[in-house]
Amino acid sequence: MSAIGERLLFLGVGGMGMAPLAMWLAASGREVHGYDDYLREPVRKLLDRGGVRLRDLLLPEDLGDFDTVVHSSALATDHYLLAAARSHGCRLIRRGEMLSEAVAGKRLVAVAGSHGKTTTSGMIAHGIRCAGLEVGYILGGLFDDPEIPPARIGASDWLVVEVDESDGTIDGFTPEVTVLLNADWDHADRYASADGILGTFNALLRRTRKSIFMPEGDWDARLFEGVDAGRIQVPENASDASPALRGFNRINSAVARSVLRELGSGVARPALERFPGMARRQTVLLDEGELVVLEDYAHHPREIEALFGALRERWPERRLCVVFQPHRYSRTRAFKADFARTLGAADRLWLLPVYAAHEAPCEGGRVADLAAAFEGDRPELIGADLDGLESVRAGTGARPAVVAFVGAGDIGELAHVFEKWVRSTDVDQAFVDYLAPRLSPACVLKRSEPLAAKTTMRVGGAARFFSEPASLTDLRALLDAARWFGLEVFALGRGSNLLVSDKGFDGLVVRLSGGSWRELRLLDCNRIWAGAGVRLKEICGQAAKAGLSGFEFMEGIPGAVGGALRMNAGAMGSWMFDVVERVLYLDEDGKLHDAPREAFRFGYRKVEEISRGIALGAIFRSPKDEAENFIRRRMDSYSSSRKETQPRAPSAGCIFKNPDGEYAGRLIDQLGIKGMAVGAAEVSRVHGNFIVNNGGASSGDVIELVRRVREKVRAETGYELEPEVLLLGESWGELLSEAEVRDE
Repeated sequence: MSAIGERLLFLGVGGMGMAPLAMWLAASGREVHGYDDYLREPVRKLLDRGGVRLRDLLLPEDLGDFDTVVHSSALATDHYLLAAARSHGCRLIRRGEMLSEAVAGKRLVAVAGSHGKTTTSGMIAHGIRCAGLEVGYILGGLFDDPEIPPARIGASDWLVVEVDESDGTIDGFTPEVTVLLNADWDHADRYASADGILGTFNALLRRTRKSIFMPEGDWDARLFEGVDAGRIQVPENASDASPALRGFNRINSAVARSVLRELGSGVARPALERFPGMARRQTVLLDEGELVVLEDYAHHPREIEALFGALRERWPERRLCVVFQPHRYSRTRAFKADFARTLGAADRLWLLPVYAAHEAPCEGGRVADLAAAFEGDRPELIGADLDGLESVRAGTGARPAVVAFVGAGDIGELAHVFEKWVRSTDVDQAFVDYLAPRLSPACVLKRSEPLAAKTTMRVGGAARFFSEPASLTDLRALLDAARWFGLEVFALGRGSNLLVSDKGFDGLVVRLSGGSWRELRLLDCNRIWAGAGVRLKEICGQAAKAGLSGFEFMEGIPGAVGGALRMNAGAMGSWMFDVVERVLYLDEDGKLHDAPREAFRFGYRKVEEISRGIALGAIFRSPKDEAENFIRRRMDSYSSSRKETQPRAPSAGCIFKNPDGEYAGRLIDQLGIKGMAVGAAEVSRVHGNFIVNNGGASSGDVIELVRRVREKVRAETGYELEPEVLLLGESWGELLSEAEVRDE
């Protein structure tokens, strides 16, 4: 590896293999930065404590700051940040390749196998700590105890690492000692048959310099071709292990003890029996009365078979109820018959949709194809939401029962949702309890939060939930929880062009108002980055200082970037997307996009893609440079014009869309409607297309006034005015059509 001063960026740093390696490199003196657009708060804390410098939002322009970009194999090769790294001339390297390079010169203990690697590596690391050995380790997962780091430098030249066969990077390792736990065919996207994976493991054994540990079992003879049989050791019999260790863990414990002896320590069995466990491996979330809820990472038929055996052994008298999420279409297609046979041993089974892991759907690999592989009664297909979990809760009514959430996708989070829900009779409290450990201390989450003061109209009721995420990590957690709990989400900016119903909003309001959402910076001589929470007025000021014109129309628009992008806000004949180069946004499925302006479809005061998702920020480009004093004069002129032609009292901006060939304000003015009032809501005497709140108006007052203005304009001109202001919590169409029916 090159000099310590090299700047490394880990893309996908929250991955279970990526995080420990990033921490190990940071501890070794490297300057390690990390970015993951799906980072979880517990992992963020761990990385932060481990010295990794985390980026909340990362632009393609930022990739030029780094020499080497280490990326997870889970990232698609055409990912926009990888493409940007290539364009900046960064060195691109996969996690396994970086691991191989980083540990060059170490005496490696490589833990390999189709499954069980993380638990066995964790047991060895736990034994190292208990024995006080100066041996380092880099795991491929996290301990259940978040205080125990998943990586350690160590003072000796020995290092324990977990090597990964799934992406082929295992080929870069020449270990001193190899542990091969099993060699089942897996990763059908890479290995078309068992021959491929057997060849990979055989090559690893042949490269091993000293000892090979393989548990007793029915091994395929092809594994041993060209391997010195004298170096193969079978760990002590696991049958005498403590009853506290079940299933595969007995074998894993025996292997760990053998490796520790090889490293110079005879760790006593009780030390391994106090092993804290690895995250998502038979993790019990609830054990109360007659109900046990747990999660496990098993996603291969053999893993599931071992898991079921361990659960039956531990809770022999309980019904085994299983929620399974298939992981990858390719694996589901290749092993669906084995999955059906193994999962069929459960007393009750529910299947979730396949977790794609960036794969495209393939024929024979969908969850319906898996369900069809079952003989007799087919399992129930459910969605990943409260409706689906209600089926599970109802199906476990006959207790005692063990409910196991099994799979390698996001099913672990769904297990936590279920656990909070069955603990509480209050769904809203379950939502809050679920989110508590998943949000940063800086994130705001409130129940029944009044919204009136958060809008320019100053009317309306409360949000069922209101949040101000401090980071993308917070935002992801909130959006996931809303999806699982069935809550509608509304992204609130500064609350202009918005009318909140007196009934409030029965969902989650998200406001991007602080932290990285307020970042505003000049990228180069004519481009500006602004986060979703930046006020449009602030962009004007930044642009004027830099001598960038074209942003003056934003002066005086009472909005922030996120909302202005959603509606393509405009004034003085100019629009947001006149100066937008690219937008960073989450689509309705939560996928992050960095998209050019040409990728968007525009409607009247609406950008389709952003309206269905959430804008995180944008890069704005000035069409030309001008002197700051000239730009300032234009801004002042626009500001003066607004003050003269628009009311100062609280409003939501223009209340009606302009009909074809006409202006709503002119129609209202001509018909003498200015000054019409309902309660404290009044049609502005300054501008007819504004309704103002003279103090104490309700949303109902505004809605009734809208109805009356529409009725008069339609009756006297034939024009049908449509509201431009967004109504949150109710529907304009339903309210206005109901009123018209009553009038008839």
